[in-house]
Amino acid sequence: MSSQITVRAFDLAAVDLSLTRMLDAAEHARAAAIQNPATRRDFLAGRVVQRLMAAELLEATPQDLAAAYACPECGPNPVPSHGRPGYALRGKPAALSVSFSRSNGWGVAAMVTAAGVPLGVDVQHLAQVGFAGFDDVALSPTEKSTLAELAPEERERWRAVVWARKEALAKFTGQGLRTDPALIPAFPHAGAGEGAAARNVAAQVWELVPGELALPEDYAAAVACGGNL
Repeated sequence: MSSQITVRAFDLAAVDLSLTRMLDAAEHARAAAIQNPATRRDFLAGRVVQRLMAAELLEATPQDLAAAYACPECGPNPVPSHGRPGYALRGKPAALSVSFSRSNGWGVAAMVTAAGVPLGVDVQHLAQVGFAGFDDVALSPTEKSTLAELAPEERERWRAVVWARKEALAKFTGQGLRTDPALIPAFPHAGAGEGAAARNVAAQVWELVPGELALPEDYAAAVACGGNL
């Protein structure tokens, strides 16, 4: 993975929620719309650690930052705050590109200290891909063939890695899962995808090793970024 990308994992249950006072009104409005208490807590904790990490990389204080999200459909600074993450620093766009993902109480953030860098990160708990029909929804024909060649005990982790890679690529492009997941190539430079979606991906994708991030072993994570980094 490029040394220009900083990636960190966070145990969201360990975050002091008194720090949510540093968040913006739009972020609190987004949290208030989340009905499940555990999901709402993880959302707030994720916004806290993301802001703290951003402030550290920018050599600023968290209070110097204002959330500046951008949604492909809603435009910049949607309320409630959602879309591609970003910050303004003392009223000006921060020289920082951000992606963040949450899964089962853990969060992973990826950041580059430059503005406008397409970036995507995703983390998946292995249990999230263990449902009937996953392969038909998520995998291309080539990926299904690869899966069939694996030993049964290797398949759950492989599915989670593939889904994390696809989600990271979906965030990288900014399209999210409005694209059919089966058309998003988990291995865009290895011939594993089919069709125009595979040919049009100009990204490098890296699988993240859980142990190197202090992430539990029953998680998979991946980051996607422009190939020039």
